[in-house]
Amino acid sequence: MKQRRRVQARQDLRMEIYRFIVRWHREQGTYPTVREIQKGLRISSTSLVHYHLRRLEEAGLVQRFDRRSRGIRLRQWPDGLTPSEDLISLPFMGFIAAGDPIPNPDAEPQGWILIPRLWLLETDGLFVLRVRGDSMIDALVRDGDLIVVKPAARVENGEMAVVWLRDRQATTLKHVYYEPEQGRIRLQPAHPSMKPLVLPEENVQIQGKVIQVLRNLNGAPLPTVPPAG
Repeated sequence: MKQRRRVQARQDLRMEIYRFIVRWHREQGTYPTVREIQKGLRISSTSLVHYHLRRLEEAGLVQRFDRRSRGIRLRQWPDGLTPSEDLISLPFMGFIAAGDPIPNPDAEPQGWILIPRLWLLETDGLFVLRVRGDSMIDALVRDGDLIVVKPAARVENGEMAVVWLRDRQATTLKHVYYEPEQGRIRLQPAHPSMKPLVLPEENVQIQGKVIQVLRNLNGAPLPTVPPAG
């Protein structure tokens, strides 16, 4: 019985720390330091705060960045909503074919997609495309999904990439495989009934590597901001 009470007391304190972080952010617009959590909840030591923060991180509720005094971030919010200051806007550049190639995405953003900053390890130069077609379905990329793309002139063998086909003046989404001895590149779909595109190297231009796939299972759109003007 005593052991059960001690376990429950630890769990209660852990969730109180979580609620404190949420409350602090909503009131102050920042995240608390470990020392501020300790003082605010009258916890006996900062090491005890660190212990519970580790458990909250293991549970997926928070994320911590070392060497930052305010390095705590919330991964899950009680209401399921991410505050706007924790969102990053990425340019939405149009559609990409997961099937037959379609014309190149527009050069100017059609809008901006708001994504939680914690979903991305880096943000420089990233852009978003919406997938049309099912040729990458076995790679868990479906028609209507959004993909986050990191600009790159080359990817590793087998990586999923946005590819510009010079001779067709069109773009497509495929796994890339180099065949240097034959001077060609194989663009492999992830669909059992679809054949690869095998093209001369000079006809293929890698435009970027897919680093994230976004899908909203309830059908609601991701937050967007229209283009300026």
